[in-house]
Amino acid sequence: MESKSDIAQRLIKTETTSEFAAVFQPVQQGAVHYISTAEMNRTVTKSGPLRVAAYIRVSSDSSDQENSYETQDKYFSGLLSKNPEWTSAGVYSDYGISGTDKQHRTGYKRLLRHCREGKIDRIVCKSISRFARNTSDFMTALNTLHDHQVTILFEKEGLDTADPTNDFILTTLAAIAQEESRSISSNIRWGNQKRYPKGQARNYDIYGYCYAKGEDAFETMEDGYQIHRVEIVEEEAAIVRRIFQEVEDGERYSDIARRLNYEHIPAPDQGKAKRKIRGRTTVKEGIETGWTSAMISRMITLERYCGDALLQKTYTPDFLTHKSRINNGEMPQYLVRDHHPAIISREQFERVQKVRQGNAARFGNRGKRTDHPFSGRLICAHCGRAFNIRNASHYPIWFCPTSALNNGKGVCHAEKIYEEQAVRMFRKAFTDRFHLLSEPVLDDVTAVDILSGRYGEEESPRCHFDQRADRFVEQIRQRLVNIQKMDFMERDRGFLKRQIEALKVTISEAESRRRILTTQRDTLGIRKELLNDAMVDGSTLAALENRIQEESDRIRNAEKEKEKLEQRLSHLESYWEQLEAGHEERDRALEWIETLPEGQEGTVAFLNGLTSAYVKAFALSITVHDPLHYTVHWFDDTSTDVEMYSNVEDYRCTAAYFDGQRMREKYRRKG
Repeated sequence: MESKSDIAQRLIKTETTSEFAAVFQPVQQGAVHYISTAEMNRTVTKSGPLRVAAYIRVSSDSSDQENSYETQDKYFSGLLSKNPEWTSAGVYSDYGISGTDKQHRTGYKRLLRHCREGKIDRIVCKSISRFARNTSDFMTALNTLHDHQVTILFEKEGLDTADPTNDFILTTLAAIAQEESRSISSNIRWGNQKRYPKGQARNYDIYGYCYAKGEDAFETMEDGYQIHRVEIVEEEAAIVRRIFQEVEDGERYSDIARRLNYEHIPAPDQGKAKRKIRGRTTVKEGIETGWTSAMISRMITLERYCGDALLQKTYTPDFLTHKSRINNGEMPQYLVRDHHPAIISREQFERVQKVRQGNAARFGNRGKRTDHPFSGRLICAHCGRAFNIRNASHYPIWFCPTSALNNGKGVCHAEKIYEEQAVRMFRKAFTDRFHLLSEPVLDDVTAVDILSGRYGEEESPRCHFDQRADRFVEQIRQRLVNIQKMDFMERDRGFLKRQIEALKVTISEAESRRRILTTQRDTLGIRKELLNDAMVDGSTLAALENRIQEESDRIRNAEKEKEKLEQRLSHLESYWEQLEAGHEERDRALEWIETLPEGQEGTVAFLNGLTSAYVKAFALSITVHDPLHYTVHWFDDTSTDVEMYSNVEDYRCTAAYFDGQRMREKYRRKG
């Protein structure tokens, strides 16, 4: 096994003998040799210290200490910082993300983007499987690195792209890594195909059931497969029977949920940690939404309540994406009858399914989720959830899903807002933050003012610009350029982590000294009290007490500082992830800004052209307090409180509003 010094020496090489030999060796007689662009690019000499980055990826369920996030991060951080011929470009990382899915690997995407931008010369990675388990993605990444003269070393395999003779081996090993993922997926599917026909299905402690305890808690099948038994929780089972009966009687799901909440019956998820789904928000800690119509709808579909188990309800068609699909006949399904104790009869369950299917046919099913400009950006100030949209194709309205529950809990009272109001607010956020106007804007949704997007028409009220409006377009352009090109996330993360580690050492050393001093004090105290040792006086004990107190103060101060730095790092990690998600939108916004004129004319053009399409370029989130009060969290991690004076909703269904709408339609047709 290679030592760290051997690995470091091998990593230093950027121009190897084999590389030049492959390009410039004499061609054999009669042979035709073509030099690829990638081969030629890799021979370019790097001047000055190499900018070296490391990439690590770990699974969230990894219990292997050698492969843990902390171990790899510490190892690679030390490797990058100790070599005098390197300039550390940082440690790029992804935690709990599959190697076959590049879409959600923020660190991986940043690494490749920085390579394209010329910020990295060399990459170190533990193994090919940590870098990518998808052959197509792996080869695309290698080509990107080759084209931008970036080399990568995989320590475990001992392969380096600085040597072009390794290309075929790398491709082969990448295919093997993908095959391992496919094999794991196939093994799981094979296991299911063997167990399901036998009726071997695990139990779940869903509402109304709990796992059995004691010696007979597990049932062992003939082939050794174990099933954890479940028992009925009678108090919860009574609620389940009630729900099924009320649905069968034709009660609305929302009415059932409302009555359960009025009676203060705990919901299934009450007191439990909220499950977080990627790309979605959850309610704030401590807020209980109670029973909802969605819970009732899900509960009555579970055949487990009649003692049966339907197996293979979903399947995964592609092991590379890991996306599950509802099984609508693509794969065989297996129904295991009398799998566990039943709470309701099978006949009642069938009757309820007919009612449910009738409700679905009457009210229809929701369509496919569509991403809109404000999706994930409008956040409820009351409960913390992201706003949803309705009436999307015609005057969109955004609302908090918690406030729309109508289940009697009333945990959120957020009002709905029209998208038109949100866009007007966004324009005002720019005028407020950058002090573009010398007088406050008393916005009027019936007027063609600076917030309307049509300022400059004949009927527009006069607007008084501040001198700062002359430089606004260049200022906002420069801020976007800086945030796009000066993103040193990995450097800042490493700096904060080193500070935290130093404080941990300080705390550990201080605790060690305090233990020694405490032992000395206790020993001298015993000698003085029990043995009447004349050599031990009060001043000696007092001095020890003072030193113990000093160490305690040092520990307390270090712990406070460490907690502050950890909170800062946690905030920055969240900010960096949000920032990276909007990188492409900011590039598009920059292209648009480059076309704007200078001076006040450019400012007017910016505000008129600022539509919902550019929200994700400038805002990481917009907290909605009410239709007239907002807080915008900008791309540079600053915030602006925005107060509006009129609300679009106030003018709906009025003559003045419809006059304004006719003006808008006329303006759009002209455009």
